[in-house]
Amino acid sequence: MKYFNTKWLFFLMTHWFLLTSLSHAKMAFESNIDTKALEAFGVNAGFLSQMPNALKKMNEEEEWKRLVKRFDVNYQFIPIIKNMLIEASVPQEFLFLAMAESKFSSRAYSRKKAVGIWQFMPSTAKELGLKVNHYIDERRDPIKSTQAAITYLKRLYKQTGEWYLVAMAYNYGLRKVQNAIKAAGTSDIKILLDEDKKYLPKETREYIRSILSLALKFNSLDNLKDKEYLLNRGARVSLVGVPFKRHTSLVQVAKNLNLSLETLKSYNHQFRYNILPSKDPTYTIYIPYEKLALFKQRQLKQNKSIQASPKSPFITHVVLPKETLSSIAKRYQVSISSIQLANNLKDSNIFIHQRLIIPTNKKLLATREF
Repeated sequence: MKYFNTKWLFFLMTHWFLLTSLSHAKMAFESNIDTKALEAFGVNAGFLSQMPNALKKMNEEEEWKRLVKRFDVNYQFIPIIKNMLIEASVPQEFLFLAMAESKFSSRAYSRKKAVGIWQFMPSTAKELGLKVNHYIDERRDPIKSTQAAITYLKRLYKQTGEWYLVAMAYNYGLRKVQNAIKAAGTSDIKILLDEDKKYLPKETREYIRSILSLALKFNSLDNLKDKEYLLNRGARVSLVGVPFKRHTSLVQVAKNLNLSLETLKSYNHQFRYNILPSKDPTYTIYIPYEKLALFKQRQLKQNKSIQASPKSPFITHVVLPKETLSSIAKRYQVSISSIQLANNLKDSNIFIHQRLIIPTNKKLLATREF
């Protein structure tokens, strides 16, 4: 009996020690988590217990490296977008919604034809006032698309009352989320994400968990120094929008600002061609803030050399069956290279019904600056 008691006591002490150690380890780990990231979405800190996989990933070095890379590649617009969200009283944590949608890439394109940082469908974009046509796609404009996203997010918040519901509705649709709440009898996030009841589809359940885990990871106290660097890095190379008249040549804008065309276009993916469209009197081109003084200095020269006459310096051609770049160039008496340059073509491959702009301004053709 005495032996039994000693053995039982040893068993209890051993398990107490293990449980205490695990509890302390869990507390030490969770103490490095800034739960404000959850609270920003209106989610209680207790929801951490519902995210075991997210907590596990947070401790993986490779996961942090992937997160840093996403920020680092598209750093130039992040501080601007963050400040726009804050000024509009939208939680800055919605940066992670953009990351989940597009990895912050203006060129992101989905199978469902959603485009840009905020992955707007054409109908939603137009309803929010963004231009989407053959010459310009403002879903790829990081500033205008963010303004549209803010309008949309605030509209969803007005109708749902919780930011986590806004994120769900952004992915799944407002009416469908409202139907899910009705079916569940509550808007409680724990119940809505129930894996057995499936009030929301798997994609949306994983979507909201992904956004929350990204926010948690980024706000981990262990990563505070990297966080401040990543959020503010682009502030040193901030961009400014300047108006240019229609028909302006992006090639010559880049040349006058001592930028490569590739660099200028990396800030301006909204333009499909290297010549600004004809429809509106002016269009905004984003340039590095450090080039603003140079822009003002050369503005008079630009007005004389960059701006085309009121008459369009190009015409639009729709490719017909059996047409080649060579036959089109011959038809309009221009060089193949001039068509390639104006349309960002890397080779001579074209397809039926493709829209090409054909430079017709002889002065521009002579300088190849269009």
